[in-house]
Amino acid sequence: MKRIFYLSTILIVLSLVLSVGLFAGGKAETAKGPVTLVVCIRGLDNPYHANYAVGARELGKKLGLPVDVLTSEANSQKQFADLRAEIAKTGGNMVASVDPNEAPDVVPIAKMLEEAGAYWVNWWNKPPDVKVTDYKYWVAHIQFDAVGQGYYNANELFKTFDPPNRGKIVAIQGMLANNAAIGRFQGLQNALKEQPGVTLLQWEGAEWDTTKAYNATKALLAAYPDVDGVWCANDNMGMGAIQALKEAGLAGKVLVTGTDGNPEAFDAIKAGYMVSTEFQDSRYQAQFGLTMCLQARDGTIDVESLPSKYRSWMIPGVKVNRENVDEFVREYIDKMPEYDLSDLFANWAGEAP
Repeated sequence: MKRIFYLSTILIVLSLVLSVGLFAGGKAETAKGPVTLVVCIRGLDNPYHANYAVGARELGKKLGLPVDVLTSEANSQKQFADLRAEIAKTGGNMVASVDPNEAPDVVPIAKMLEEAGAYWVNWWNKPPDVKVTDYKYWVAHIQFDAVGQGYYNANELFKTFDPPNRGKIVAIQGMLANNAAIGRFQGLQNALKEQPGVTLLQWEGAEWDTTKAYNATKALLAAYPDVDGVWCANDNMGMGAIQALKEAGLAGKVLVTGTDGNPEAFDAIKAGYMVSTEFQDSRYQAQFGLTMCLQARDGTIDVESLPSKYRSWMIPGVKVNRENVDEFVREYIDKMPEYDLSDLFANWAGEAP
């Protein structure tokens, strides 16, 4: 099979080029003890978020550093409280990889970690008018091309219509103040503009939640029983949509898309219920982000001298569809990759807003 993965980008299966001695002999081992690796995520029920913890623990094991996983359960106030407690617990002797719930949460988090002197990176969410370069300890804002993800999955869905690119869809949105949700929905809108034969009948928000997506899809199917496809902003919600379609006797006839690359999505693609997804390796995200923070703390990289394009930027995901799903799962899901982190900017794919 012809490889269509981006092997030169996010998922290069090489040895992890990190030296325990580099950090143990530097600032990762201080008078306060070893630096704690902290990941701050939504929760452990979504495999995409849960894999942040998997990646961080693997890195902690390699470096001999403690790891703490903070789960907000989609509650921003809990996220703030947990971070404050972690700062108190470690005395600020920590680095953090943070996936904020929503864009407005970023500034309070930035101020909190700035006061603590803790280097950190954030994923996905950031208000466009907030500049990472205004902060000393905020190393980088990193995200995937959410607009491109929404666009890709929309077009994969449109291709399945009979005839192609002519039909009616409904859409399930994520958290409405979340940058990923906003970007992916914009990508859908861009695809719709290019394909006037496809009509978006209605969309509903489901906050990344499977049950809420199930209920929303069920209501949409009652209103539009002749729909041709369901576009979902992530795989978690895609699973809810598929369950609603099964109950309506439409699974496999009306197809679904998602994003994240959850294991259930790959099974759904194989089973003929889902068209496509885009894999975002949050194991890699955690290891990469925490390594960047450790190197900032250690002095290996000088954060203030980094060009702005390396302070707010995008990395690519891997597009998965019915053509490549079997090979992809065999090579990248059935085993834990080891990542080449020797060049922090090897996967740079453009500046982020």
